[in-house]
Amino acid sequence: MKRDILVIFGGNSTEHDISVITAVEALNSMPIKGYNVIPIYIRDSVWYTGSRLFEIKSYIDFNPKGLNIVCVSGGKVYKAGHYKKFAGFCDADCAVLCTHGGDGENGSLQGLLEMNGIPYTSCDVRTSALCMDKHLTKLALNAMGVDTVEGREIVLPHGEGVIDEIESEFGYPVMVKPAEQGSSIGLTFAKNRKALEEGLTVAAAFGKRALVEKGLTDFAELNVAVATLNGKIEVSEVERPISANEFLTYGDKYMGGGKGMADLKREFPAKIDEKTAKYLKSTAKSVYEHLGLFGVVRMDFLKKDKVYLNEINTLPGSLAHYLFPKYSYSEFLRGLIESSIMRGAGKKAEYKTDVLRQLRGAIKK
Repeated sequence: MKRDILVIFGGNSTEHDISVITAVEALNSMPIKGYNVIPIYIRDSVWYTGSRLFEIKSYIDFNPKGLNIVCVSGGKVYKAGHYKKFAGFCDADCAVLCTHGGDGENGSLQGLLEMNGIPYTSCDVRTSALCMDKHLTKLALNAMGVDTVEGREIVLPHGEGVIDEIESEFGYPVMVKPAEQGSSIGLTFAKNRKALEEGLTVAAAFGKRALVEKGLTDFAELNVAVATLNGKIEVSEVERPISANEFLTYGDKYMGGGKGMADLKREFPAKIDEKTAKYLKSTAKSVYEHLGLFGVVRMDFLKKDKVYLNEINTLPGSLAHYLFPKYSYSEFLRGLIESSIMRGAGKKAEYKTDVLRQLRGAIKK
């Protein structure tokens, strides 16, 4: 019997369009043998499915006509408004998550799937929420003894005197980041007071908190991915993204072609010394294991005077499959799916009481 595999993507996120690109690539690379693949596209909080969701042209001028609106309940997929199995669907055996940013990466979607008993191919609720918050990630890494760039959290809109405090603590340049955004969205590399003020204003458009870090110049960006494939943890070689800018921008990552991060110009494996490569890979694996991460995770490092762990991406663009070239994309997806099914749906132990039953005699008929 074939397993029903949901591929979930889109969602309320600034990275919605990138999620679509990742998903369409994955949908058209999914293993056929043993799987029944069902696309689930989330747009404006509505969940859609249909065969034309396999085609990228369906999203350019999106029209929901001919698509089915669906919902998930009890581990099954239903037509919205009709509590019966939808179009021959059975239990959802696994969900491949291609949801970058927003509720699809911060643990919200993961929680919904766990409540429905559906295994999924990403970090769990706790670690998804942790890694989506740049400030909390920094605190966790520092507690582990992993170096990060010096920085502080700013509550937005910022209070009087905050600019002076930042200047006194870090000087210039500084990097201003929305606390819960990815893909270089909303970043400002501020070299003076005016740019810092503008950066905090930009960050405020994305949320109520920002992370301000000491700005690095003349550094190398180096990435390592770690994935659980067929039940085993594997670490990629180091890649060095190529950018003409002071830091890797959204345009660098996603505007080079039609395959998202897979189209990014890169040096792979990175031409770095063996000692640095070994440190990056061992650190990435250690963080993955100690934080209890799962699925495919890309860790982004900065190297200057020493190596800093800059960001943990729990749902990286293109699922970072290009960093595991020994696998075809189909084989890579199968490895993620089978690992997720082995892990299960994260069901917690239940403790049932008789409290409500004991109220029976106290309630007047």
